[in-house]
Amino acid sequence: MKRDLRKLALLACITATAAFGGQTAFAGYTGTDPSPEAGQHQKHRKGHRGGDFFKKMARELKLTEQQQAQAKSLFKSSRAEHKPLMESLRAERSQMQDLVRSGSADEAAIREQAAKVAALQADLAVSRARTAKQFLALLTPAQAAELKVLQKKRGEQRGVAPKVPVPLENGGMEGEGF
Repeated sequence: MKRDLRKLALLACITATAAFGGQTAFAGYTGTDPSPEAGQHQKHRKGHRGGDFFKKMARELKLTEQQQAQAKSLFKSSRAEHKPLMESLRAERSQMQDLVRSGSADEAAIREQAAKVAALQADLAVSRARTAKQFLALLTPAQAAELKVLQKKRGEQRGVAPKVPVPLENGGMEGEGF
């Protein structure tokens, strides 16, 4: 029973990492609006000071003015879509923590609550993947390739090795043999 609960907790942690780890590569903080909806809550995180992250990404990818405007619009609508999911996720996680800490160890209730948390995490991951796909559609093939290089560098800097092979233009796979 404890082993199953540990597996469930590990699964929830892995899902949370997958869901939250992908967003930073596509976050579009403009810094023009100081409201929380505009990413102000991220202001003090390294690399996310105001619009620095978006400006750096736009510069490194050599985005045109039109691409920048489209990306900002995409990220703004994405934040609006993610906000209620994040609020629900926080509330459901809090309820799950309350259940775990209650001391009653009602396994069925904890599993039910963990399933709610996992479902919200999955919804958020799908939404973020949709945003990433839309962002990639804005890029030229050269920019998309550069984005992959930048993401790989960032993962290496954070100590995260890529584990999923990346399709290459020639039909092969980068990272084959992992």
